Amino acid sequence: MEVKRCAYIVDYKGKEVPKRLSKMDVNLAYISKKFSYAVVYLDEAKGEKLLTNHLKNVKGFIGVQPSLFFDQNVNI
Repeated sequence: MEVKRCAYIVDYKGKEVPKRLSKMDVNLAYISKKFSYAVVYLDEAKGEKLLTNHLKNVKGFIGVQPSLFFDQNVNI
């Protein structure tokens, strides 16, 4: 069984969103405190809706978008 992963960028303000991401079932790859974003790897089946639904009520959450540097052909 092959699991397809996709990278997402989570924009935020404050400290609550990284704490919540660390508790979620995602691979938290990078957190930039200076520019207030996090890089998260997630199963493609779960998708962007899972992140948005879990984080929309967290104080400081701005948005989620797919990473532009993620290339499906390279990440086999």
